[in-house]
Amino acid sequence: MTEGETALVLRVPDAEPIVGRWRATLDSSAALGVPAHVTVLYPWIRFPQLSAQDLAAITAIAAAADPIELSFPAMGAFPDVLWLDPQPQQPILSLIAAVAARWPERPPYGGAFGDAPVPHLTVAASCEPAELGHVIADIERRLPFMARVAELTLLVRRPRGWAIDATFPFRAQSSGA
Repeated sequence: MTEGETALVLRVPDAEPIVGRWRATLDSSAALGVPAHVTVLYPWIRFPQLSAQDLAAITAIAAAADPIELSFPAMGAFPDVLWLDPQPQQPILSLIAAVAARWPERPPYGGAFGDAPVPHLTVAASCEPAELGHVIADIERRLPFMARVAELTLLVRRPRGWAIDATFPFRAQSSGA
């Protein structure tokens, strides 16, 4: 990771009390300032090259999306990553697809995992999930939990770590009948 990298994410602050202490020691991105999140697009456009048109496009994509009511009922694992499973996945996948359609030259994770990566919230990275029974036991007793995501967040890699640069609100919901 280098200075100027960007990511578009769905921040999930409601996950911090459940996974924060584990992320702090088992996910190096947490120590660099990355909050608990579900990735929509990484890497995106390097910060120095981000244009007003890019920001306007991501603003419009976010404004066309509804806030997402997520449940995190279970955990999952990739070969070197332990993660929480956000449900329903379809609103996340729709958002990923909208962003990918606008910037087809910037596939999620550089195309390393195909067109539609598995939405997830990383708890531990660069480790063997099978060796994390104590982490899994601690987190599973707190599942499921709910979280409402009402905006897309732009993270930028700065000299000392990642920082929130901007947020893009989802479509406002009416509050009544």
